[in-house]
Amino acid sequence: MNYNKVEKILNENHCDLITLKSTSTTMDEAKKNINQAKSNFVIIADQQTAGRGRRGNNWISPPGNIYLSIVLKNFLPINQHYLFSVITLLSIKKTINNFGGDHIYFKWPNDIFFQKKKFGGVLIENIYQDSENQFMIIGIGINLLSSPKVKNYDTTFIKQFINIENNLIFLEYFFINFFNYFKNYENEKKQLLLEFKKSLMFLNEKISIQIDNNQNVTGIFKDINQEGGLILDNEDEITHIYSGNILI
Repeated sequence: MNYNKVEKILNENHCDLITLKSTSTTMDEAKKNINQAKSNFVIIADQQTAGRGRRGNNWISPPGNIYLSIVLKNFLPINQHYLFSVITLLSIKKTINNFGGDHIYFKWPNDIFFQKKKFGGVLIENIYQDSENQFMIIGIGINLLSSPKVKNYDTTFIKQFINIENNLIFLEYFFINFFNYFKNYENEKKQLLLEFKKSLMFLNEKISIQIDNNQNVTGIFKDINQEGGLILDNEDEITHIYSGNILI
């Protein structure tokens, strides 16, 4: 697969590219390369053998779909890292819009759906070595040519709802969109969150959310705060939740 155009876009944005036929996960590979990196970098794999999503869930990763990790060094205080989940999801949505696709929605905190079917997700990990070496890894999985059957929710893949030749074309548009958001995010934080919330599923609706101790809490999904936390109104109190899974 010829990544020359993708690499050119990345290099113009001071980012190196590593491509792999297969790996356990691109995030694992990113961690292996962190100490040798001289700049921000991206790892793209044709397939993953042990893909994972949030909360340790498996992410089935056959050839033909998109698996990548973006590594940014010494970037943002940790309470603002959610902005890059927002930027990444908006970039995926805008890329699909570029090809005439619509009806793209986000499920808090970092899943992306076509109508009511999931086709992708984002996973962010922070690596702190010392004050001079802090890294944010943005892992991205997108079903482009196929999707797994999952027990708890419906899935789909991009080729089912837009006409796109291959993942190289998608990646070119995605990185252009990503770096456009990236360059302007400091002056547009409020606008980014507003744009994100326009496509946010279940906002102002009653939801049940499973939190880290496997407890389910119920209430009205009122908003997200500036750190990306879900604001839940359960009548007795307002709760800010930073990790959990909205049950569909």
